Amino acid sequence: MASIIQRFLSNFGDLEVVKTLVTPDARFVGVRENIYEELPIYGIYYGPEGAEAFITNLRAAFDTQAFYVDHVIETKSEGAAFGRFEHLVRHTGRLFRSHWAVRCTFVGQKIASYHFYEDTAALEEALEVRTESKEQIV
Repeated sequence: MASIIQRFLSNFGDLEVVKTLVTPDARFVGVRENIYEELPIYGIYYGPEGAEAFITNLRAAFDTQAFYVDHVIETKSEGAAFGRFEHLVRHTGRLFRSHWAVRCTFVGQKIASYHFYEDTAALEEALEVRTESKEQIV
């Protein structure tokens, strides 16, 4: 049986399935918690509707050329996955390539929290924008 993370990632094309894989109060962080107008994938999204909004924003920003899940580690309550991708940025026509990681927690075989990590410098270069991180490490 596929891992919870693999099922979630492999169903990005079917938002109705994706929404069944997350808890009602799930918390999704799209790389950074802060919202930047020029980077619509950043921010915090909540619940099944938030998962749908996050994926909708990804689709609007990128035309995915390749997406690979290289490794998944999961226990009953948490998991992480690692891989790499290549997106064509719709706004600029530039390629965005990065290794990625995601860390999740689970409740009842559903995602309760999701935090995605990628090369933000490469993303900003491909989007032709520059942000300043406003987040604090605590």
